Amino acid sequence: MNQIIVSFNLYFIYKSKVSYFGKDFIVETITTFITFPIGLVLYILYEQDGILALLFVGVPFVSLSMIFRLYYSSEKINEYLQKASEIGHQMAERLKVDDVVELLIQKLSEMLPVDYAYILEVTGDELILVRGIEGDVPNELPPVKKNQGISGMVWGEQKTLIYSARKEWRQYANGHIPEDAESILGVPIVRSKKVIGVLLLASKRKRAFENFQLMIIDILCSHFAVAIENAKHYELTKMQREHCSLTKLYNYRYFENMLTEEFEKLMRFERRMLSLILLDIDHFKIVNDTYGHQSGNEILFELANRLSKLVGACGTVARYGGEEFVVLLADSAKEEAYQMAEQIRQMISDWPFTLKQSLDIDNTQQKVMITASIGVATAPEDAEDALVLIRHADRALYVGAKRAGRNRVAEYSSC
Repeated sequence: MNQIIVSFNLYFIYKSKVSYFGKDFIVETITTFITFPIGLVLYILYEQDGILALLFVGVPFVSLSMIFRLYYSSEKINEYLQKASEIGHQMAERLKVDDVVELLIQKLSEMLPVDYAYILEVTGDELILVRGIEGDVPNELPPVKKNQGISGMVWGEQKTLIYSARKEWRQYANGHIPEDAESILGVPIVRSKKVIGVLLLASKRKRAFENFQLMIIDILCSHFAVAIENAKHYELTKMQREHCSLTKLYNYRYFENMLTEEFEKLMRFERRMLSLILLDIDHFKIVNDTYGHQSGNEILFELANRLSKLVGACGTVARYGGEEFVVLLADSAKEEAYQMAEQIRQMISDWPFTLKQSLDIDNTQQKVMITASIGVATAPEDAEDALVLIRHADRALYVGAKRAGRNRVAEYSSC
């Protein structure tokens, strides 16, 4: 009857679809089979010996019940520890920060009765929301100061906070926790004895979180801190390996690999065509000799920003080398690529570049006008492999644009 009442409450009141024939049902069944015969014996002995029956039967029964309860609790803790270990290994295998965060949220939602979950990162003197889930909907929260709200208290006091009902934490909340939340669990994420973030979990149920779960969550937060640090280091290393340190654009190595992959898609008919724009700044050596190499770097950096904004999501921009840049446009015909190249040329020639660190002794800002010559080629129309496409775009650049007077766009032609 106890199991029926509990299941009824979970299903109709808390709207929780829990299997009736689960571990709890097995425990209730075993308890009933143990309790019933002992209760019958206790009744018979009580009729014969009176209060002494409690000593002969009651004390051993209570002791047995306590041992059984401890055994069941230890089994439950071991199960949670095993899950925590598996989740820790899975997080360690993730190489992206977003993947680590998503995995932790997902696994916590499976292990615990979590309705709302928030992961906040310490950034300067504020807690910034990294990931927030309200049901299945991502949420956004404003930055939180130290000791502000529950997450701020967890950060400031550097200890776990657990609340069983809304009335216990209502006075500390700063209005960012949903109105129907009851149980709250806030855990500091610590790395090298320093709080780097806060995990905040909330449930619509009262007394949803048990004390032994704090140890499990603390272990998971330790794994999470290490996994996040490793993922950030990997992403930084990957970014440095794939990007030009000056312009922050992709470098030649990344571009070459990407172009090869795009050609493979072209061969599998996953792409209709590939257009390549190759541009070179005209007389860039004169700029360096006149204004200094630092000023030349400023021009390269500003040009990279202009290219990124102009091309946007239409293509991929990379620094090809020196004062050369390349733009790859997937599924763009040569006419479209030519129009984009003409926009790039006008953007460079019509807008002056500002120099802040020129060789001028007055150290005043100077405006410099530059131009660029651009070559365009398209596959499979002009080339059947990646290297040939680059070579033909390069030929269009130097033969069709440079030799024809510079500051112009030329497309490759086999004629």
